[in-house]
Parts: sequence; structure tokens; C-alpha cells
Amino acid sequence: LALALTAVGPRSSMLASPSTKDPLFRTIEEVHEARTKRYGKLLDAGTGGHSLRWLGSLPRDAVDRIVAVSADLSSGEGKGAAETRSFLDAPRGDVLVEGAWCCGDRRRQPLVEPGSCDTIVADYLVGSMDGFTPYEQDRLLDELVPLLSEDGIIHLVGMQPVYATLAASAYAGLGEAQKLVVDVARLRDACILLAKHRPYREFPLAWLQRQLDRAGLELAAPAKSFGIVWKHGTVKTQLDVARRKLAYFDDPALADAMRRKIDHLDTRARTLLADKGVVYSFDYVISATRRPAASSPPTPS
Repeated sequence: LALALTAVGPRSSMLASPSTKDPLFRTIEEVHEARTKRYGKLLDAGTGGHSLRWLGSLPRDAVDRIVAVSADLSSGEGKGAAETRSFLDAPRGDVLVEGAWCCGDRRRQPLVEPGSCDTIVADYLVGSMDGFTPYEQDRLLDELVPLLSEDGIIHLVGMQPVYATLAASAYAGLGEAQKLVVDVARLRDACILLAKHRPYREFPLAWLQRQLDRAGLELAAPAKSFGIVWKHGTVKTQLDVARRKLAYFDDPALADAMRRKIDHLDTRARTLLADKGVVYSFDYVISATRRPAASSPPTPS
């Protein structure tokens, strides 16, 4: 597994957008380039504004149709997708639809039928499922893989958990800047829970890799990871999420205490992280295809 931090620049390709700067999306493009494989009918299974902008910038001849699915088009990444639906090509048949996975939701049918998708992109979809269909993550590939065409390819993008797998002894060994990143993530999720909402729950790369074999998939290319640089602005975005949840607290005194803690962490982030930041955790991309069926034994003569 390669850990990369290098920014990527524009390039020209029949299977890549010249404007792609996100290393995760660039990795997906490189997989298609290496296999000389068009995207064909493409399912964006957990769409958002970020992924729609990228998909809309892909060479038109490389895509037949995009079906973008969000569990909730009124908030979060789903709202971002709704606000950027202009990047879709309606005359081509592109469509944005609301629907969740692993809960019997059929609103996306008949837009995606078994065996109809040449490319599936699941961009942070596993991590977001706790907000809509918790404890169903292990069933996601059971729903997505049957939608793949025989030579289709699925791209799974995720984030290594910031604190969920971190033991107390490991936390004690972190540097001050890394501890701050962990503290911010814990505070954000605590505020989400106290607001009676559901936080996202990211899954480790190793967990998702274990699901591939069970789902009848094999790697199309080595998995790649990219270290996350946490600057003050990055941390402030997470603290703003926590701050917005305070209005939903039942206890005003607790909300005030949390507000002071948020302000304290924000001040520390300005000093410790500033615009340089610190590398902690990583985003990853797994690209997989159906595992070839075992060869049939020869017929006895």
C-alpha cells in the first residue's frame, strides 16, 4: 500500500479529466487508463457535489450515462449534489435520484438493474451509512456487486478512522498536533450524538479489503492511500459541524460548556496547525472487478 502526499497536475487523456486535481479521483482515472476501459454506464452510488463536479468533467465520449444516488438530497453531501446537478448531462440521460442502500429502498429502480453498470463509484459511501442505514455496511457490496456488468469495475473510496481504532496508549504517543486532530474528531461526534443525530462512521482499509473476497471481487489495481493534511481551516470545518449541533442540545449549560471547548480547540489549532498543518490518518481508494469464475472441470471421455 503506497502512501502519497504529492499534489497532481492536469494532463490530457481520453479517459481522464484535464482538470482533475483530487488524487483519489485521479487514481480512479489511472485505473481506467491502465485497462483502456471506458466508464460506460456509471453509477455514483453515494453522490455529492464533489464527485458530481468530477464526473461532469470526464471526457464525454468515455461516459454513456451517469446515475447519481443520494440517501438525502436535502442536507450534507446530498444537498451539495442537488446544488451541482447542472454538471450532469440530461440529454445523455444522466439523472440524480434519492435513495438509500441496504434498506429495501427501490426509488433508484429501474435506473440501475442487475448487470447494467460498467463503473460504480462509492465515494465515502461506507462511512456515511451510519447516518441512514446503520449496521448494514457489511451488506453494501451484496447490493452493489450484482449491478456490475461482467467486466465492470467498482471504486471504493474511504477514510481511515481518526480515533475509533486508537488505543489510549497509542493516543498518548501522538504529537500535540496529532492529538488535537483526534480531540476535534471526538468532540465533533460527541456533539452530533448529544444533538440526537447520527455521526458518520468510517471503516478501516483492512476491513473493506476483507469484504472484497466475500463479495466475489478481486483487486483491479493495488490499493492506494493519501495522507490527510490537517490545517487550521480543515479542523475549523469539523468544529463548525460541532458548533451547529449545539442548538439541538437539551441542556443549555452543557451546550455552553461545549461551546467553550470548541473555542478552545479552535484557538489551539490556529497556533499548532496554522496553514502548515500535520499529516494524520489517510484517505484510500480500492478498485475491484468480479473474480473470474473457476474453470469448469473437463468432461470425462
